[in-house]
Amino acid sequence: MKITDVQAIPLRIPQKMKFAKPKTGFDTESDGHVLVKILTDEGITGIGEAWRLTPRAVAKFIVEALKPRLIGADPTCIEALWQKMYVATFRYGRKGMVLNAISGVEIALWDILGKACNLPVYKLLGGARHERIRGYASLPPYGKPEEAAADAAALVESGYHMVKLHQRDLDSVAKTRAAIGDGIDLALDVNGCWTRREAVRMAHDMEQYNLRWLEEPLNPMDDYDGLRFVRERSNISIAAGENEYTHYGFKTLIEKDAVDILQPDVIKAGGLSCCRKILAMAEAWNIPLITHSFYYGPGVAATAHFVMANPFGDEMEICTTPIEENFITPDFRPVKGKITVSDAPGLGIEVIEDVVKKYRIDD
Repeated sequence: MKITDVQAIPLRIPQKMKFAKPKTGFDTESDGHVLVKILTDEGITGIGEAWRLTPRAVAKFIVEALKPRLIGADPTCIEALWQKMYVATFRYGRKGMVLNAISGVEIALWDILGKACNLPVYKLLGGARHERIRGYASLPPYGKPEEAAADAAALVESGYHMVKLHQRDLDSVAKTRAAIGDGIDLALDVNGCWTRREAVRMAHDMEQYNLRWLEEPLNPMDDYDGLRFVRERSNISIAAGENEYTHYGFKTLIEKDAVDILQPDVIKAGGLSCCRKILAMAEAWNIPLITHSFYYGPGVAATAHFVMANPFGDEMEICTTPIEENFITPDFRPVKGKITVSDAPGLGIEVIEDVVKKYRIDD
């Protein structure tokens, strides 16, 4: 089997926000998506997704920088092609958009391999360790604490076992804890906004609300020594990794004793192969690993397959704000907080082409 074409399609599908987006603080930029397709001479098409920021630029990079290095190659040689892409893009960078693009392509290669073997990807990754996956509810930022608390309570009522806020204030945490009760897990992701001292002070102030973890507290996010500083002074577990890249980057996080929980993202960190290597390191150092997956497309399917084969955890993040139209089926939205992964070959998804055509934003 040989690769005959690599396509990357930028999309802009608006979110259906229940409340107005806040005018300050973290902007999720969640309306963007990058769909990846890899075509072969045997009629098998692999589907992937690259991280969404600047979707036109990511799609352009895939087509201009990665496609020429893939045409004519055997798509089932995933590790060899990953190394080829990684080495060839050295001058472009070792973090950010370059690894996002490689991740999207790599996931599409796994989809091809699964389809060629007539097996779901999770079986290629080692087989099912869980019957179903527990999705945890990851909320968007809100302008008012009352809005965050109200949505959190509604999601708990629908069956989620955990809520993660993207707020930066104590009042939101307090009101949300009161709204969901003491029996539901609560986490906080501030997306890198505090100094070391501010993070320590906020962690102390939030202890009374029994947070499961505090995520990415520092600006800059890759201040590894600072993360260790906060971790050593916090009674709340410190989580990070959604903005870390490859097993090499996670090696640094581990060596620095920077986090209590590792959070690789399959469409950012380098793909499923990288995340399996990160999982092996987590096992060796006895550090919990819970994936990041704040998106809607094939990346959610890839994450679900990864979690199905993860012997150390059955949880995955679900972005709870719906978009106007889903562009894959099934859409992997939880039912009563649970996600079932089918035995369909590959990632087990199909692209809804009419939706892609409607929302693509090619120049």
